[in-house]
Amino acid sequence: MSLEQIKRAVALLDEQQQAELISYTLQLRYAHDASFHREATDRLNDRDPSHWLTPDEFERRLDK
Repeated sequence: MSLEQIKRAVALLDEQQQAELISYTLQLRYAHDASFHREATDRLNDRDPSHWLTPDEFERRLDK
């Protein structure tokens, strides 16, 4: 299967399926990146609300 075929197939997926695919590809991308795992773990364990983003702020940053 070519990359173009994959892209066309992905475009046909619904939002939930695309979200699952994004999650899966990110998992593959960072599977062997120890620094990414450390940073992600630190962020997930951060209990300081001043470091958290609201959903609106997250969307604004994502759109940049």
